[in-house]
Amino acid sequence: MHIELIATLVVIVGLVVVPLILRDLADRRQAKALAVRAAVHRAAVRALDGESFLTVQVEAPGLFRRGSVVLSAPADWEWLIESAWPAVIKHVPPRWDLVVRLDPPARVEGPLKRAA
Repeated sequence: MHIELIATLVVIVGLVVVPLILRDLADRRQAKALAVRAAVHRAAVRALDGESFLTVQVEAPGLFRRGSVVLSAPADWEWLIESAWPAVIKHVPPRWDLVVRLDPPARVEGPLKRAA
């Protein structure tokens, strides 16, 4: 009789507590990612002496994947990443990936028509 009661309580508490713990861990990882994004963005803005076309995206680490910081710039604007690189790399946490992504140039097929 007591074993059934204890087993039932363990199952019920497990169904409530385990999701709460997992949500708390996910929230902490997301907060860490937002702090990393703010630090990297601030470093890039300071290195480039103001806002630019350089974008910073951060993906929080998961249970089985590493966190990543993604720097992207438009085509032919690689110098933005080259200029910000030394300052940015100091703010990327250990065991996180730093990804550099250059957007492809826009493809225009033929001349554009005038809007009249």
